[in-house]
Amino acid sequence: MDLSIIIVSWNTKDLLRDCLKSVYRETVKYSFEVIVVDNNSPDKSAEMVRAEFKETILIANNDNKGFARANNQGLKVAKGKNILLLNPDTVVLNGAIDKMMDFLLDNNTEVPGIITCKLLNGDGSLQKSVNSFFTLSRSLFENRLFEKILEKVSRSDTKVMSLWDHSDLREIEWAFGAIMLISEQAFKKVGLLDEQFYIYAEEMDYYMRVKQAGFKSYFLPDAEIIHFGKSSSRQRRAAMFIQNYKSFYVFLKKHYKPHVYYVYRLRTYIYMLIWIIVYGLKVLIKTILRKQNSEEREQFKVYVLTFVWHFKPDSFIRI
Repeated sequence: MDLSIIIVSWNTKDLLRDCLKSVYRETVKYSFEVIVVDNNSPDKSAEMVRAEFKETILIANNDNKGFARANNQGLKVAKGKNILLLNPDTVVLNGAIDKMMDFLLDNNTEVPGIITCKLLNGDGSLQKSVNSFFTLSRSLFENRLFEKILEKVSRSDTKVMSLWDHSDLREIEWAFGAIMLISEQAFKKVGLLDEQFYIYAEEMDYYMRVKQAGFKSYFLPDAEIIHFGKSSSRQRRAAMFIQNYKSFYVFLKKHYKPHVYYVYRLRTYIYMLIWIIVYGLKVLIKTILRKQNSEEREQFKVYVLTFVWHFKPDSFIRI
C-alpha cells in the first residue's frame, strides 16, 4: 500500500464528513487507507464514521488523548509505506494528495522528508502556513503586534516567511500541521510524534527532527486544500491559548539553549501586558460608547488568564 492517511478528530463531525468525502473523491492514483482516531467526541463523530465510511479504519478513544498521542495510535497500525497526517477541518482539492505523492515519488535527486501544500481559507484566500524555525531576534518583530505592518509588504522572493506569498516550490523549515506527507524513509528514521506535546508545536518538533535526521522538507504550491482552522481548539479558547504557550515552551526547552527559554518568557510577559492594556482600553471605550464588545472582552479574558497562568508553578517547563 502506498499511503496511510491519519486523521485525528475531536468534535468536528460535519467537517470530518466533508474531509473524508474529499479524500476518497480526490485521491485516485495511489493505493491508500484512511485511519480516523477520534478523541471521544461528544458530537458522535465516531458513530458517523462507522455508519457512513465503512472502509475507514476507526480508533474510538474513551478520552481525549491529545493530538500527538492520538496520531501515534494511528501510526502504530498504519500499513502504508508513506504517511499523511491530515486535519479533520480540511477539504482536499483537485487531486492535492495525488500531486504531493507524485512529487515525493518522482524526485530522483533526493528523498524529501516532509511535503506540505498550499492552504486556503474557506473563502478561497491564501492561508499563510510556512514558517522559519524560531529565533529570539525574529520573535521581536514577526508577531501579532506587527503583523499589519508586515502584511503591507509583499515580495515573493523574500526569505521572511510572513512576507512570502506562497506561490513557488521551495525548501522550507516548517509549516502548519494541517497536512504533512512524511516519506517512508523519513518516518523509519524519525519515528513517532513526541507525546510531550498534547496539542500544538508537535509539527514544529517533527519538522525539526526530520531536518536533524538529514532530510529536506518542501512546500508544493500546485497542490491545495481548504483548511477551516482551529475548529476544535476554538471551542475551549482560553485553555487552548495557554496550551499553545505550554507546548511552545516544551519545544524551546527541547531544541534550544536554556537561556532562550527564559528570555522568551520575559518577552512574553511584556507583550502579554501590552495586549491586556490594548483590549482593556477597547472594552472600556466601547462600553462608554455603548457598542458591542463581546470579542474584545473575550480577548481581554484570554490574555489575563494566560498572563496569570505564567506565574503558576505548572507553567515552568522541565524536560
